[in-house]
Amino acid sequence: GTTLEKPADTFESTSLVNNRPELRWFDAQGGQLNVQESSLKTRFRPRFGLFVQGAYGNPGLNMLKDDFSAYYVAGVRMSWNFGSLYTLRNDRRLIDNNRRKLETSRDVFLFNTNLESTQQSLAIQSMRRQMVDDDEIIRLRVNIRKAAEAKVENGTLTVTDMLREITAENLARQTKALHEVQLLMNIWNLKYTLNN
Repeated sequence: GTTLEKPADTFESTSLVNNRPELRWFDAQGGQLNVQESSLKTRFRPRFGLFVQGAYGNPGLNMLKDDFSAYYVAGVRMSWNFGSLYTLRNDRRLIDNNRRKLETSRDVFLFNTNLESTQQSLAIQSMRRQMVDDDEIIRLRVNIRKAAEAKVENGTLTVTDMLREITAENLARQTKALHEVQLLMNIWNLKYTLNN
């Protein structure tokens, strides 16, 4: 009970943009490298912290007094890890190398995607030209069939020869239908390649 419909041939190659999720992944990887680089700057800086510690107990801060009392200690703490200064240059080189690898991977991906989309666009243009030729072939086959029918009516051509011309016309129509399907397949392949 399902009827299949041919999709509409509404294709404009200029309206297609590359929406591949890999591009967003490359951007996220670049953002991660930026975060790593900013964390390098904060690792070699001294760290300061405030603390407050309180308690209630026997004895309190005064050891000579034998009763419960509350007490607290407050202060500022500073810690400085000098070890990260020794590895800072190597860590920056590692991040720069990772950034270059990421840019190279992105460029290779874009090159391959653009190459594939260009090939598919050329295949679409070729199929469109082929369909114009198919229309001309069908027009000529119709004229040949009509001439064959006239010759059969006049008795100068056999029915078998006329059937051969009718078959050739039908084959030309089938070839055009095949080319239409191939054109739609190329269009949808291009849309798939660019994620549109």
